[in-house]
Amino acid sequence: MKRIQCLTDLNNLAGDIPDELLNYLSSEFSHLYEYLSNGERIEEFLLENHQAILIVEDSKELDLLLQNRLELEYVEEIQLNSYLCLRIGISQLEDIQLHYYLRV
Repeated sequence: MKRIQCLTDLNNLAGDIPDELLNYLSSEFSHLYEYLSNGERIEEFLLENHQAILIVEDSKELDLLLQNRLELEYVEEIQLNSYLCLRIGISQLEDIQLHYYLRV
């Protein structure tokens, strides 16, 4: 599982995940920055552990995530050009933590 808590984490994913997903996650990170920042620059912005964006890489991890029905808020499919991605919201400390799983 990959964790995105800051802009550096996001930029380090370049080449590891498809560009379509990276662009989508960049947009999501920007939205979280706009909503949660306290005036710091985006380069200094850090998501709390329970707010981090997580990329699920293994189907077993995905199965475990989906089995926890009490914390599962939603599962939606996102079409990213030629890729299908699951966007999963998990309730964490009064927030929704975003998880992504790329179907190939």
